[in-house]
Formats: sequence, structure tokens, C-alpha cells
Amino acid sequence: MDEKRLKILEAAMEEFTEKGYQAASTNKICAKAGVSKGLIFHYFGSKEKLYIAAVSYAVDFATNEVSLEEKRWSDFVEMAIWSTKMKLDFNRKYPAVFGLIMQAYGNPPSELKGKLDGFFDKAIKRSEAQMNQVLNEMQLKKDVNMDAARKVMEALFQHITEKSTVFLQRHPNATMEDFIPLANDFTEMMRIVEFGICEEKKDSGE
Repeated sequence: MDEKRLKILEAAMEEFTEKGYQAASTNKICAKAGVSKGLIFHYFGSKEKLYIAAVSYAVDFATNEVSLEEKRWSDFVEMAIWSTKMKLDFNRKYPAVFGLIMQAYGNPPSELKGKLDGFFDKAIKRSEAQMNQVLNEMQLKKDVNMDAARKVMEALFQHITEKSTVFLQRHPNATMEDFIPLANDFTEMMRIVEFGICEEKKDSGE
């Protein structure tokens, strides 16, 4: 990629992450990148197209930086803790990239509604593949609906991720060993999901 174009994208990610789309200043992006305003519009045409290009670059960068090749998990607890540590580590290393992705995915500019469709499809498919990989490792009962099981696991995964995120924010240098108490709690939740909380009802006709 052209060096000047890359500098503009990096400066744009910082400005958009810090200020949001509406408040971001192309003049400040010029100053950070060390280029003229005319060059920005030469490369991108408009502030809107610059934002879209910055989001596209951020998503591609994150996808290439975080490799999931040959990565396997034995259960959702292990996957959730690994995922949380990965996200927080990535945020510490590349705050502008991470921030722009979270902004564009969770709270995209109203002006760009519909124009970011498809940007996160690959990431969503990767997440679904992770979920399916763990589900396939589990011995589900024959009468269990796979879609319903996936929804339950997604809800539990989100809960585990939120708890792990809070823990890591309070203990940024935590190791996997430090997660053992949390992992034990999560494992107990998984045990309940796997085996249920109620005794199997007997047939009243017996």
C-alpha cells in the first residue's frame, strides 16, 4: 500500500475512534498524517468514503493479525477466556484499530446506515465456526435442537466473556492460571447446561 495512503488511514482511525464520525475533523487527520487536505480527497473523495476505507482497513488488519488456524478449544470456558484475553491484548497493542471496529460494528454512524453491510461477515462466520467446533466436541443428546443449543451457548459465552473482561480490566497482567477460580465457576455453569438442574420427571402412569 502507498505509504501516504497508509498514513492517512492510520490517522483517520485515530481521529474517528476518538471523536466519532460526525465530530472527526479532516483537518486534524491531515495534520496527523502530515499531508494536504487535497491529497485526502484525491485518495478517498470524501469524508464518508474515508471512514468506510478506514473501517475496511481495520477489519482486514485485525483478521490478518489474529490467526485462528489450528486453534481448537475443548470447551466454551477455554474459548471465552482465550477470546477475552486476545481482544484486550489487541486493544492494548492497536487501540485505534480496535476502537474503530467496535464503533463501526456496535454503533455505526447513522449517515452510513447500510453502507457497512458485509464488512463483518467474515468475522461473524469465524465466530460461528468457533462455536460449532466446540459444539461438535460435545456429545449432545439426540433430541437436542442444535439451533437452540447454540443460542444457549452463545448466551453463556457472552456472560463468561463479560466476566472475564471485567477481571482483566482489573488485573491487566493476569495469566491463565489467575483465571482458575473464574474458570471453575464457568465449568460449573457448563456442567449445569450439560446435565440440567431438574430431576427427570417420571411418567405419572407408572
